Amino acid sequence: MNMFALVVLVAAGAAAAPAPAAPSKGIYWLKTYSTAPHQESWNVELAVKDLERSLPKILKAVEKEGGRLTQPLETFPASKIDRSQQLSLAIPRKGAASLVKRLRKLGELSEPRVLPLGTPIPLDEVRAKIARLMKERAERAAELARVPAAAEASEEILEGLLGAEAAAVREASVLFNITVRGR
Repeated sequence: MNMFALVVLVAAGAAAAPAPAAPSKGIYWLKTYSTAPHQESWNVELAVKDLERSLPKILKAVEKEGGRLTQPLETFPASKIDRSQQLSLAIPRKGAASLVKRLRKLGELSEPRVLPLGTPIPLDEVRAKIARLMKERAERAAELARVPAAAEASEEILEGLLGAEAAAVREASVLFNITVRGR
């Protein structure tokens, strides 16, 4: 067997062999957490008899369930030709299902398409990281002062974790998108 064939066989064997498992490093400090303001997106289409008469009723139903438009009404896409209006609103999760019931009374409503907008934040993990960083900052302040880059990195990580904690405990909300069509 020549040297080239031996190198090819060894390389092929190495490529076929499973990679060794990476050693566990403990906590992964640079993990990112979704801090999206909404946990889900609900998308529906509502067919009504008269768009102009129904729109105030839709807005009132949104308000009754604690929802609010994400931008001024006049900035949403609308078409007089197609007799359609798009709306996007933020609503507490508990109000989203009730809004669906209210909208069904106003016209024909499609079944909501529900999409997650981020993975749930593991609150216990985040709080454990915060506690550990806070403890080390207090116990090792003198050492951190001698390594400013490490102190700044620690501060940035802590800020991110505190933001993730705030997002995790915030009331669950839904981004609710409605396309209203007049007949």
